[in-house]
Amino acid sequence: MLLVYPEYPATFWSFKYALQFVSKKAAYPPLGLLTMAALLPPHWKKRLIDLNVRPLTDRDLAWADYVFISAMVVQQESV
Repeated sequence: MLLVYPEYPATFWSFKYALQFVSKKAAYPPLGLLTMAALLPPHWKKRLIDLNVRPLTDRDLAWADYVFISAMVVQQESV
C-alpha cells in the first residue's frame, strides 16, 4: 500500500521559502495518512511518500497494489 501526500505549491501557506531558515523540508506532516497506516493490519506492507520531500517514481507505483492520497484543495495541482 502506497500512501502519497501531495506537494504544496509555493504559496503563503506552504512556508516553502521560510523552511530553509529552520532546515526543514516540509511544514505539515501527513498525519491523516500516518494515522490510517497505523490502523491497518500490521502485516500489510506500507510505504509513505511525501511529495514535499521527494518525488514519486515509477518504481514506487510499480511496488504498490493500492495507492491512497490525502490532500487539501491547495494541493490539487499536485494530485
